[in-house]
Formats: sequence, C-alpha cells, structure tokens
Amino acid sequence: MTQKALLEEYLGQLRLPTFIQNYEQYAQDASRGDSTPEQYLLALCEAEMAQRKVNRIERAIAGAKFPVIKDLSGFDFQQVGGISKARVLDLAQGGYIEKAETIVLIGNPGLGKVRRTTG
Repeated sequence: MTQKALLEEYLGQLRLPTFIQNYEQYAQDASRGDSTPEQYLLALCEAEMAQRKVNRIERAIAGAKFPVIKDLSGFDFQQVGGISKARVLDLAQGGYIEKAETIVLIGNPGLGKVRRTTG
C-alpha cells in the first residue's frame, strides 16, 4: 500500500474527511515554504473544525424539520418601517450573548409574516 493510500486510510478511520480533501493542497503550499509544519497542521485542523461546525448546523436544521427555511438574506426590510437593517444584521451575529446584554424586540403582531390563503 502506498503512503498516500495508507495516510488516507488512517485519516478515514480517524474520521477526518476534511483532512483527506485538503492535505495535498496544504502540503504543496507548505513545501513551497508558505508555511511551517505547525502552520500546515493548524490549517488542516481549522478546516476540519470549520467543516464540522457547518455539518453540525446542517444536521440541527434538518433535525428541526422546519416547514420552510428562512434567513435574513431574504427579508425585505423595506416592507417594515423603523427597523435598521444594519442593527438587525449586527444582532444576528450574536455578540450580545457574550456581553450578556438583554435584547427586547417590540412591534405589532404580524411583522415579517406572510399571509397565506387557502384556495
């Protein structure tokens, strides 16, 4: 078995799929002197952790079985007066959680909702 095949086998057994996808490109960058061995390994670990976070979020959303997936990218801020798009997007980042700030959203019922009619 070649070293490449053995490496990929071990990475698969260790459940490191992002390592398998990226190690060759990252190794080429490192061999050109673009990074130290530690930076190479750190970059692989960061890519693996980022992908795992994405996968975890996708699994949570799928598990929630929402009837419709919506996010702020599709929200029409023009339809609702008095809402600062910049402020809402800033709040969506969640910085207030780390600062232990309280957020209170006040508004009339029905803001941002779509009326459905049955035919």
